Amino acid sequence: MSREFVTVADEVYMLYPEDPGNLNRVKDRPEHQFFKKYGEAMPAGDWHHPGTKQGIYMMGPNAEYLEGRFAASGDPGDMRARMTRALERWTALAKSNGYANSPVPSVKTSLPPGITGSLILKVNLRDLPRGGGDTSGSRIEEVKARTGQWNEFTKWAWNENWIGLPDARSLVPSTGAVENVSATVIERICREVLVDNVRGQAPRWKPEAIKEANLTMRIQSQKGSLTQVEYTGSCLMDSGANSYRAKLYGQSTWNSSSGSFEKFDLVATGMRSGAWQFNQREQDKGPAPMGVSLSLYNP
Repeated sequence: MSREFVTVADEVYMLYPEDPGNLNRVKDRPEHQFFKKYGEAMPAGDWHHPGTKQGIYMMGPNAEYLEGRFAASGDPGDMRARMTRALERWTALAKSNGYANSPVPSVKTSLPPGITGSLILKVNLRDLPRGGGDTSGSRIEEVKARTGQWNEFTKWAWNENWIGLPDARSLVPSTGAVENVSATVIERICREVLVDNVRGQAPRWKPEAIKEANLTMRIQSQKGSLTQVEYTGSCLMDSGANSYRAKLYGQSTWNSSSGSFEKFDLVATGMRSGAWQFNQREQDKGPAPMGVSLSLYNP
């Protein structure tokens, strides 16, 4: 039955924010209008409004309601019945509207909303092994999971993020000496992406949690328009209940002709501790090793 559907996943908050400010920001965006049109056609009990919109939804190509339900993943039997009804409705809809199957188009990956700047970095986060034979760091790890619908989710031990920095040149030395990367840049990296969302969601660090954040840069070599840069540093974020202390190391290749990086890699490795509300660490508060990598984003 699943072969009859094209499956997609998206962060529903980006499609239909709950707070008035962000809702006003997206109100004219086509993806919001599409999802809103679909939702307004759903039965009231299946469309959660007002409020968050996580769920499983079955839509026609012009946002037609086929089936779906808010917070629906916990009952496989219910979803099978809804998929059956969705296919019946699709058959009638396709016939009446003259729809025909066609290949799914290939499109370039787009960045999440708000990720802008002259330097875009993709962030990957992993647990790291804690000893010989330890499986921490695997994408799927057989750990003691939460009960119910969170069981499989908890085992997924890998995540990704993005960060956009306004001025790529802020990470390029201007002299042959060791220079400090500006506090604004390194503190932003610490706050936004050196967080423990390996298994779930963790918030940005508050400014007062940044106890240490330093990153130096120096030119390793130069050849023509290409400059090789090395980065070293350390950081400590501590909110009392949660912390992450890490060493940082990185290398990059700056092209002065194009005014852009051809390569950029920065890695943070260290010990994290504590648990946030949604990051699935209730059974694993540490201290335990975690790694974060920032690499040049290539769409």
